[in-house]
Amino acid sequence: MTTDEYWYEPQSLYEERRRAFLAYAAAADGGRGRTGFFSQIARLALDRGLLDTESLRDALTFVATRQDCADFTVAGLLRILYQFGDHPLLAAELAADIKRTLLGFKYWIDEPGRELMCFWSENHQIMFHAAEYLAGQLFPDDVFTNSGATGRAHMLKARGKILRWIALKARVGFAEWDSNTYYDEDMTPLLNLADFAADPQVAQQAVMLLDVMFFDMAVDSFRGVYGTSHGRSYPHNVLDGRTSAMTGVQKIAWGMGVFNNPNSMTAISLAASPRYRVPPIIEAIAQDMPAALTNRERHSLRIEECGRYGIDIADPDGLMLLWGAGLFAERRTADATLALADRHRSHRFSVVIRPYAEAVRATYAELARQGTSNDGDLDRTTMTQVDKVAYRTSDYQLSCALDYRKGKPGFQQHIWQATLGPDAIVFTMHRGNEDEQSYKYWVGRFPRAGQHNNLLIAIYDIPERPLPGPATVVPPEAGGNAMPSPAPSEEELLPYTVAIFRRAAFDEVIEQAGWVFGRKGRGYIALRSQQPARWTADGVLRGEGLIADGRRNVWVCQLGRAADDGPFAAWVARIAAAPLVWGDRAVRYAAPGIGLAEFAWEEPLTVDGQPICLGDHGRFENPYCCAEHGSGRYEITFRRHSLMLDFPTGTRQEVTPETDT
Repeated sequence: MTTDEYWYEPQSLYEERRRAFLAYAAAADGGRGRTGFFSQIARLALDRGLLDTESLRDALTFVATRQDCADFTVAGLLRILYQFGDHPLLAAELAADIKRTLLGFKYWIDEPGRELMCFWSENHQIMFHAAEYLAGQLFPDDVFTNSGATGRAHMLKARGKILRWIALKARVGFAEWDSNTYYDEDMTPLLNLADFAADPQVAQQAVMLLDVMFFDMAVDSFRGVYGTSHGRSYPHNVLDGRTSAMTGVQKIAWGMGVFNNPNSMTAISLAASPRYRVPPIIEAIAQDMPAALTNRERHSLRIEECGRYGIDIADPDGLMLLWGAGLFAERRTADATLALADRHRSHRFSVVIRPYAEAVRATYAELARQGTSNDGDLDRTTMTQVDKVAYRTSDYQLSCALDYRKGKPGFQQHIWQATLGPDAIVFTMHRGNEDEQSYKYWVGRFPRAGQHNNLLIAIYDIPERPLPGPATVVPPEAGGNAMPSPAPSEEELLPYTVAIFRRAAFDEVIEQAGWVFGRKGRGYIALRSQQPARWTADGVLRGEGLIADGRRNVWVCQLGRAADDGPFAAWVARIAAAPLVWGDRAVRYAAPGIGLAEFAWEEPLTVDGQPICLGDHGRFENPYCCAEHGSGRYEITFRRHSLMLDFPTGTRQEVTPETDT
């Protein structure tokens, strides 16, 4: 595969970047599996070379056997038929086989047939709904062989689900918030709808949500790195900004990042799109580098707010939206989850989610039997309301999910991150089990984390023993990527916390007075643990970092830069000499350039006695946009650009300097 150059500064024009990615992808051989054929779309778009028909045939088999993530494959196949169905490079026989495969696909959990597919997560929901709608639109009078329904019936069924899904995300944001993994899987079906939906309302709503997502990424990224807290992610997407699923998309969108995957679903779809272009105002905002930028935002919803958004747990479609927020086994949803599982008998759900939901429900019952109170929030997959902050300069970015579910079990949520470059990334976490599954899914307990500008404090309190209750009953057919989660009673509560800190990624590293200092270019970072920390060569997510023994610990992180703080050595000396007093799950730190910061497990974060807000943010609060959470209305302004998005009325108004009157 051709190696691409990482761009730290905005370069080139949008159209040039779009064409450059297509050329990069078209030069690659087709791959195998669910998305290995996406690069062939670039060959079609550029009229270049022969198609790798073997990769396309492999994709058809993947869909026909209904493997996990076959819906991703369907998205690419639909783009091929819609955009290039009569292209001379696409043989008529292959096009006919694609149609036959699409007609036989299972498009939702309520259709018949055995499968290994995931219908319940946020990204899969829009993938399936968009696929069903567009397949139905393409073949309106054909009978779909799996369901027995016509394409027109499929369109009607999917249309309402699409509009409801988009409306909820427009009002509350994403449960898989700012995911550098799963935004790739949300944007791909939305781009398909924006490009190919004949219904103006469906296409317009998809365009508007894409605008919001690109804006969200623009104000939460550092030089091509989506370096923020994530609702769900995987280690390879976080540990190295060069391998993140969204960095190639950012290079197309605003000229920072790197092309790292010729089969990237969203990058291919964006580069090949005949209708959608990232709005110039969002491109300009992403390229803006003020001395300091603070972005506050809120995503998702609390289960208590279901009624406000028209969600009824007793309604299967409403419950599916809550499943999209990982609410399978919250105390109020567990019974409904199991009832819906009985109703549909989805094979993968029965193997993966049902046994875990049963175990969590039994845990609630055991706690009640013992007279132990609990708040009903024991489901580690839960992604309820989150308030975030990102503080960015031209030399670093610090971001945090503020006071998010402190002490609760986690799944794939990434709580905080300091970013000084695509490789120079630092964060702390509590690890769960050391097996392969936990590496992928980030299990562990959450800290209580607070941030003020360039200062972050993360407090950990790890229980000594797991909750009482039964173990998860693993079905005999479970295995590989289809395994249920361990029950709360099986949680392995490792008695230490870790810091990801790859010294080789920094230009300079110094240890002094218990602190670890790093310099990357003109950006600085200081990290300190309350408990003594030791280096490990490969013991922190398969790489170098720090391990601090102890169930209770406080980590302090402060960032700086030459423009504000002078030479690195002088900054190091000031931090090392600053008064710092540890308490029991508490700290007092006279942070140079910031003030006296105090934070504790049960007390607010204060700086010089003034409380720092850790919640109740708007959907966005930044210099470009202040939007109320729940309203579905956004007014984005920058210089002479403006973009107004009003989802309830379906209105989109864009003004650029060229059209401004």
